[in-house]
Amino acid sequence: MPLSQSHHKAASIDQLRRRYILLFASYISSLTLLLMGFYHLFSADLSLQLLLFGAALALLLISIWFHRSQQLQLACTLVALFALFFVLLLVWHGGSQNTALYWVFPVPLIMFGLLGAKAGIILNLLMFSGLMFLLFGPELQQARYTTAEVPRFLASFATVLAVGWINEHFRERSHHSMSVLQHSKEQQANTDVLTNLANRRFLEEVLPEHTKQQPELFFPMAVVMTDIDHFKHINDSFGHDQGDLVLQQAALLFRQKLRTQDICCRYGGEEFLLLLPKTGLQDALRVADKIRATIAQQRLLPEHPDLVITGSFGVAEATAAEDIQAAIKRADQQLYLSKASGRNQVH
Repeated sequence: MPLSQSHHKAASIDQLRRRYILLFASYISSLTLLLMGFYHLFSADLSLQLLLFGAALALLLISIWFHRSQQLQLACTLVALFALFFVLLLVWHGGSQNTALYWVFPVPLIMFGLLGAKAGIILNLLMFSGLMFLLFGPELQQARYTTAEVPRFLASFATVLAVGWINEHFRERSHHSMSVLQHSKEQQANTDVLTNLANRRFLEEVLPEHTKQQPELFFPMAVVMTDIDHFKHINDSFGHDQGDLVLQQAALLFRQKLRTQDICCRYGGEEFLLLLPKTGLQDALRVADKIRATIAQQRLLPEHPDLVITGSFGVAEATAAEDIQAAIKRADQQLYLSKASGRNQVH
């Protein structure tokens, strides 16, 4: 099956979105906390000053660590956990004139953006439970909130949680559906309809990018060009539908005989191209000869059991992504040599 880039693109876009949310949550929040800290710098509330400046410093340190490590998932988790504990501390303290509850509302949306629907709702529910404990449990907190504002705050906060989760859940579903649709379109564009193998477009547009990005997974790579001997005679004698069946049976045989990491393409007409990653020339010659022998032994047209169909093979080796097209040409030349030598051969 052709390699697809759609899932990689979708993952990259989602990582970019989370990165922006992370940087926003880190820099904008730390700047806000610093400004609030300086605003209360000369107040008598030392604990509030420590809370604001300490939180700003923690966010900046996480940001610096992220820029050096580029570990996005861990950085998002650290910021979300930090937001959880900061909210609980702020509500415990009360903030300036007991306004802490107002600053809680943006946090659930940030958590969903950083962690996604599943992990986000878990952490948000933990925060909601902690808030319930502080506001209705033993009087441990320093702040004193009125009996009128606490239930209203919790009801509003629960609404924000529900809306945030619904939005993130269906955003993820939509994102996944678009990714699957794009993957399906790419497969159709890169797949030969008759044989369900990769086509020339895959070879020319998709494969080069993959081999350049991860050459250690591909090279040295054997390139095997093969086609069905006397295929025109099969079409003329038995009809094009039987010729199509031969191509389909040959494609099925190639998939059965090759490894999972190998790539089989319909190159054009009755020609096929087999790409064998991490395979040298001598090993490829042995593989090609085994496939050649299997084709000769099989009866690719069940309705004509006496008809022996054979294939000719040409083998070359590519050592880098820039060498693939030249290797295909060399394999094609070797294929013509096999045909000129009597067909049903490997060169």
